[in-house]
Amino acid sequence: MSKKEQGFSKWLFSFFSNYLWLGLMIVFIAVLLDQHFPVKIYLVAVIIKLCEAIGISIVIASIFTYASGTSQFVDKIQKLLQDIVVSRNFLGNIDSSSKREALNALIKPSTEEKKIYSNIEDYLDTYITSTMEVTQKCVRSNYIINSRAYICQENKRVAVASKISYRLYPTKDGYSDIQLGFSDSEKLSICENIIVNTPHGARKCHPSKELNFEDKILDGGPIRLATVVLSSYSKQCSHLDIEINMTEYGADHWILLPFIAMQPTDGFKHHLRCEDGLTINEYTTFVHGAQFYTDRPSDKEITTSCNEWINEGTGIALLISKLHSINLVDEENERETKKTGKKA
Repeated sequence: MSKKEQGFSKWLFSFFSNYLWLGLMIVFIAVLLDQHFPVKIYLVAVIIKLCEAIGISIVIASIFTYASGTSQFVDKIQKLLQDIVVSRNFLGNIDSSSKREALNALIKPSTEEKKIYSNIEDYLDTYITSTMEVTQKCVRSNYIINSRAYICQENKRVAVASKISYRLYPTKDGYSDIQLGFSDSEKLSICENIIVNTPHGARKCHPSKELNFEDKILDGGPIRLATVVLSSYSKQCSHLDIEINMTEYGADHWILLPFIAMQPTDGFKHHLRCEDGLTINEYTTFVHGAQFYTDRPSDKEITTSCNEWINEGTGIALLISKLHSINLVDEENERETKKTGKKA
């Protein structure tokens, strides 16, 4: 007999010598008793059923004991324990209520922290609520704004034409509608079109004449609000690429141009270029908890970018105007003339 055959025989003997034969023997005895007593009294029937149960249990236990000693079984158990104890991947599959309880347990303040910060629990609860609500909101990525500031000869005002593009992702309930609004003071501001592109190559344009602006009252005051419904894309589209072309108007020689993120956004880039003698006088950013960069090669061009996640309320504001001088002496003389009726 070769060494390979001897090794296999040794493995076979070690496997079947552990309790497997005992279990099979008990099952065989139960079969013999069942055949020997065609008409069974109550006690014999109980003994046969007991032998069957014990024998089968021993056979299954011996097979499981052997399997638990294999490397495949050990690797499987190790992976399960790693997912639970180390990686905690199971937390991603629990329901929202259980996730909230887990977050509360993880960041619950200690007794000493409660003494120092009496209201810290309310703050943490607000943070947990805002974190859990992210999955209920459509998020965006690749948010890019290219703007051009110029003097509109027709309206004799400063105008800013903006081309906005971003990728929109749905929640588990689908897509939320696109809402575009202008404040009550922006009566001349218009939206040329809103374009919705699907990942399958389809494209739908909503021109200005199809956008129905309605007067609404929000926290910031009265606005004109238009809505584009996206519910029809919920089932067949994993994302949507949105394009918005709009023009905003300011005063005769200046405009305050704001950008505010109204949804969680994975990074943004805002580029502005001025023409017709307009310059960027001031700018400020409202970016919290993320690194952003501002490149301003001249007073006529500026680019602000952020490559991290930003929350609602993040944004920038730019003051654009045409330089002009004010003759304070002439103004003082004019006021004196109106007061006395004589030229100074």
